[in-house]
Order: sequence, then C-alpha cells, then structure tokens
Amino acid sequence: DQRALFDAALAEYVAVQRYNADRPEGRSGLAQVHAARGDAPAAIAEYRKAIELDPGFVPAYVNLSDLYRARGAEGEAEALLREGIARNPAAAALHHALGLALVRQKKTAEALQELTDAARLAPDDARFAYVRAVALHDAGQPREAMKVLESALARHPYDRDLLAALASYNAQAGALDVARGHARTLV
Repeated sequence: DQRALFDAALAEYVAVQRYNADRPEGRSGLAQVHAARGDAPAAIAEYRKAIELDPGFVPAYVNLSDLYRARGAEGEAEALLREGIARNPAAAALHHALGLALVRQKKTAEALQELTDAARLAPDDARFAYVRAVALHDAGQPREAMKVLESALARHPYDRDLLAALASYNAQAGALDVARGHARTLV
C-alpha cells in the first residue's frame, strides 16, 4: 500500500516538473529524480538543460557539480563551476563549491581564494566562513582561521560549528580559558 502511494506521489511530482520543464526549476526537479534513481546520464542532461534555459540559475551548477563529484569526475565539476562563475561572478555558492572541489584536488592556494571569495560575497552565511576557516587551519594558518571564526561569530554568536571550531582551535593553541568559554556557550 505504501509503495503504491509513493509511486502515485512521485508520478504527480514528475508530471509537475515536466509541466514546468520550460523553467530551470522544473528541469532541476527532474534531474534530482533521475539522480535519486541512479540515472546519472539523464540527471546530467536535465541539469545541462536547466543551465541552457537560464545561465544564471546557480542551483543547477552546484547540483550538477556535486553529481560529477559523486561520479569521481572532479575535473568536470571544476570546469562546470568555473563556467558558472564566469556567468555569475557574484554567486557565493559557486565560489564555495569550487573551493571545495579544489580542496579535494589538493589545490590549496586556489581553494583558499575561492573560499575567501565565497565568504566575502555572502558574509551572513556562517557556513561559508566556517569552511574557509577550516581550510585555513588545515593549510597551516591557525591564527588566520581563528580570526575568521571570531569575525563570523560576531554575526552568528550561537552557531555551533563556529563555536566548536573555536573551542577546538583555541584548545590546540593552549588558550584553554578561551576554549572553555566557547565550549560553555556551545553547551
């Protein structure tokens, strides 16, 4: 009974996405269904169509690059994200995704620049600041990482990732009282 209800709901969802297939959102919805069903070529085709319909539709670039990453095609993900940035230079999500792709490829300097750009373009996104700080810390720049975290914490005083990172990094640096303060806030 549950399967029949699910199949009916899925068919209705797909029908709505097909009805809206003249919009990038509809194509992306279809791509997500194909990806969930394991049909990567169909998902890739739908994401590409979404980008063709609207080169400014950032979610299609990000989701397609993630699909490429999952398939082990990191170079294709990087190329796609660079294409997206060329068309949408102020899209923080694209810089963030490219930064992560570059981290996975061990292109640290380029990755840090992209993660910095993402955090600069979207200063109210705590996640972008957190990821940038972790990358800085992992690149041997713990003081700069803590500066980034402290700055982000001023805007997001109860963000658990920022607090946990600050507690950990301060403890590693021997600033145990500061670490305890962040840990208390976290708790």
